Amino acid sequence: MIDIRYHIASIVAVFLALGLGILIGSTIVGDDLLVDQQKKVIDRLEQQFETLRTREAELTSDNEYKSNIINKYENYSQAVQPLLIQGHLKDYKVALVVCGDSDVPAGLQNALSMAGAQVVSKTVVLAKMKLENTEQQAALLEYYNLDAKTSSDTLRRYIAASVGTVIIGQAQPEVRTFLQSNELVRFTGDSSMPVNGVIVLGGSNNLGAYYADSFDRGLISYLSNQGIKAFGVETSAVTYSCMENYQKENITTVDDVDLSPGQVSLVLAMEGEPGNYGMKPTAQKFMPSLTLGAVSGE
Repeated sequence: MIDIRYHIASIVAVFLALGLGILIGSTIVGDDLLVDQQKKVIDRLEQQFETLRTREAELTSDNEYKSNIINKYENYSQAVQPLLIQGHLKDYKVALVVCGDSDVPAGLQNALSMAGAQVVSKTVVLAKMKLENTEQQAALLEYYNLDAKTSSDTLRRYIAASVGTVIIGQAQPEVRTFLQSNELVRFTGDSSMPVNGVIVLGGSNNLGAYYADSFDRGLISYLSNQGIKAFGVETSAVTYSCMENYQKENITTVDDVDLSPGQVSLVLAMEGEPGNYGMKPTAQKFMPSLTLGAVSGE
């Protein structure tokens, strides 16, 4: 679509230039041959313009048709979703960590609830994780007893480990207070309950909120060292994807968790089908294989 509009604009510009050329040629030179040649060129350009305009209309119609089909498939997926995940995560306790700037998809929480999982806590990474304030940096360096030359990425990894201790209920109360008072994260829910797994929601449309290789991986690494399974997810349309970064930590990833197939993939992965699922180049499969046992919940 963009290329066609560019070509149309180019042709219009040529029309204007040729029109000006005809005017100048007829006024100054008076050469009928030159005028005829220019008119022939204009005729050819008009044909090309009409062809491009027709092609643009065809592409617009085709895109609308495909968008409608995609919407119908998503509606179908939502209709069959209960058959695929109902009760598959009964008594499963999960913590949710929002690392990027995306909202938690409503369908994700519904799918987890449908599967029988309980989201016991939610942790949201805040804007001050960017660590631009010098007073804040000084407080963090003192708290972690680090050298003044310590990089922001290293600091975020220390913070991530502290966040991890809170999420799995191993932190002293002052740790939680310190992190929140410095506006690094916001905790909600009951972090004292043992969890079976942690969902890390990454991906960002703002590079300033993208800490995949520092905070996110630091948190995932800490959880893995503590024997807690982490599942890295993001929505299907983000400018800066975290999937490649998360996969370096050898965890299950789902890159389309805002869509029904991605939600089914996550539930089945949490049940015991690890992999890298979704639609992006980093995915190995679209979703886990659906066996008769998986459908029946056996």
